[in-house]
Formats: sequence, structure tokens, C-alpha cells
Amino acid sequence: MLLVIDIGNTHVDLGLFSVEQATAAQTAEFVQDLVRHTKHPIDATGPNNLQQLFASLTSPLDGVAIGSVVTGLADNYANLCRPYCRGPVVEVTGRWDWGLHIDYDDPDRVGVDRLAAAAAAYHHPAKRQAAIIADAGTALTIDAVDAKGTFLGGAIAPGLRLGLQALSTGTSLLPQIEIDAAAPLLGKTTAAGLRSGALYGSAALIEGLCARIAAELGGPTTVFLTGGDCPILQPLIAGVDICDTALVLRGLALAYNRYTS
Repeated sequence: MLLVIDIGNTHVDLGLFSVEQATAAQTAEFVQDLVRHTKHPIDATGPNNLQQLFASLTSPLDGVAIGSVVTGLADNYANLCRPYCRGPVVEVTGRWDWGLHIDYDDPDRVGVDRLAAAAAAYHHPAKRQAAIIADAGTALTIDAVDAKGTFLGGAIAPGLRLGLQALSTGTSLLPQIEIDAAAPLLGKTTAAGLRSGALYGSAALIEGLCARIAAELGGPTTVFLTGGDCPILQPLIAGVDICDTALVLRGLALAYNRYTS
């Protein structure tokens, strides 16, 4: 099995992929073959969650691919994995072969999660000519890949919870609140108004930017939605074709496959 670890700003996603698919030709089908997917907060329980996964394995891992947007954590996770792996344990970087042309002023500054999601989207078997990828995590990113496989960059905005946190810490009277997927559009209290602004504002931002990017790209596009807040936002956004919380994992797996083939 191939273990893929996506280290984000607030969560770590773990995914197990079938080695039979991983060692085959570099096909789009491989990135669909996700055997197991779990999500954990970045805190002291992280190593314990990995130990639970290792304890459930019936044989050593064949490889580990780690993508991280947090400095220093990739090495920690790699060291935890090596005793349980008989193959390469590697950190995936933006300089890897993603099967894309990266049209970005400073490719080293593109988050590996953005490139992974873009690669998985572009190589997705259900994709039309171009792909737009909205990742609703700690930050909200919306990126584009054209029909020729060129990563064109995109837009970055605060995510749902980060926006709420900024309002709470940057003002004297606005409270810290939790997201409620059933929040009414017109809030009758300050807390309800904050929830509405965060929830429907994020949905409108994604929908509007995706529409503008699609118009600029021209031609058929497939809109992907991913990230931890994907399940909350997806019902509120028109025009999303594919909602997949594991898109970054699939892209990291695809990059590992190309690296080892």
C-alpha cells in the first residue's frame, strides 16, 4: 500500500492507495483508487493516529508520499513512517513532475496542496477540457488549469473559519463563533449574522470567482470543490461538477506514481 499524507495548516489527511494501481502506467484511474481516507487535527494526537493506522496494516507499506504547507512537519512524519515502510518515504515538492506546465512567476512559492489538487483535477477521467479547482480549507484557493495542462495560478482568500477568527480578534465586540451549516441567510442576532456572512459569503465568493475564471478560460470547464469545508459549502454553490475532499491526496499519489515510475 502507498500511504499519502497531506499536512495542512490545521488538519492532516491520510490516504491509502493500492500499490497494484500505483505501479501500473501513469493513468488517471490510479488517483481514483483511494482505499482509505481519514482526517485528523494537527495536535498531539497526530502520532497516535498514525500508530493506529500502522497497527492495522497486515504488511509493511510500499511507499509514503508527504505533502506539507507547514515548515518542518514533513520530516517529523517521515521519521514516524520509516520503520513501517519498505519503500521510499519522500516529501513531494512543487518541483516534482505533476504532468502539468506551471505558469507561475515563482514556482517554488506555489503551495504543494494547490499543485496536487490541480494535477488530480486535470488528470481526472471525468474532466472536460479545462479545470477550475476551489479548495475550501484554512485558506480558500481557486486555481485554474487550461485545456493544454497549464497551471495558470489563481486567487487566495481567507477560509470560513479564518475569516470569522479575524473578525473576532480584530474587533472589540464581535464574538468568536462556530460555523452552522443550517445558518439562515438573514441573521437576527450578531452571531447569526456572522455565520451567514462566513457561510454564504464564502459560497458566493467561490461561485463568483469560478464563473469569472471560466469566462476567461473559454470553452468547456469542470469545476472541482475540495477541502475540509467542501461538504458544508457544496450545497450552496451553483456550478460545482465534482466535490471531492480527497483531491489533494489523489494529486500527491499521482506525483509519487510519476516519481517512482
